Amino acid sequence: MKIEEIYTRITPLNRDVTVRVMTPDGYEEETGRRYPVLYINDGQDVFRDEETFWGAESLRFEQYYRDYGTFMPHVILVAIESPDDHGERTQQYSPYTKDFIVPPEKNFEPRIEGKGKEYLQWMTGELKPEIDRRYRTRPEGEYTGICGYSTGGLISIYGALTYPEVFSRLLAMSSAVCIWMDCLEKTMDTASYAHLKYIYMDTGTNEYGRMTTKEEFLKGAQELYQNYLKHGVEPERIQYNIYPEAVHSQKEWRVRFPDAVRWIFQDCL
Repeated sequence: MKIEEIYTRITPLNRDVTVRVMTPDGYEEETGRRYPVLYINDGQDVFRDEETFWGAESLRFEQYYRDYGTFMPHVILVAIESPDDHGERTQQYSPYTKDFIVPPEKNFEPRIEGKGKEYLQWMTGELKPEIDRRYRTRPEGEYTGICGYSTGGLISIYGALTYPEVFSRLLAMSSAVCIWMDCLEKTMDTASYAHLKYIYMDTGTNEYGRMTTKEEFLKGAQELYQNYLKHGVEPERIQYNIYPEAVHSQKEWRVRFPDAVRWIFQDCL
């Protein structure tokens, strides 16, 4: 296993970004082998605590892979750093523009002018071709996934819906979809689903957002799951887990992430 850093620029957002790429065990030795790829939002939270923002813990996946990598699918991970400002992060991971009525006690922007579409255009049109050039990937959409949590889950869901030729596998943990369901349902009503091979989604019963209660957060996840079923996604293609008392934190996602990766790449072991 090896982790490399790529310093690049999200050109439509005019922002520099660090992208960390993990190649699995055997990559250096098996030079004739090509690998599926998972693109991960909030990439600073994936490998090591010292790379995170705001003093948060990470998923500590570097150490997990060193200990248990033999049980993981052979996949290249592309971890894309998010903005270190909450408002900019929300804007980058929101594919919609929307006005909100914000109670005085809530810390939330009254208007989100989403830049998520531009971000995905960069990911699919600039970053992915560069990754495919530098690494021995399997570039087809059949072998490519997208991943995120919270608002990063929202942009991952949207990306898998709107780029069917690029992404066939979706990993969305604790996705912050409740306040966006009116917009997201319109996207889902016009999307294609035949390309989606595997979807992993989850939520905890003790999660809430800056604008949502625990009940609303859970309701959003349940509505998302039902929308997939309504549009013909077979239940065997979706793993939807509800974790009692789980909160909205990297400590929770750290435990769930390895099994979620195994699920969406279960045919790529």
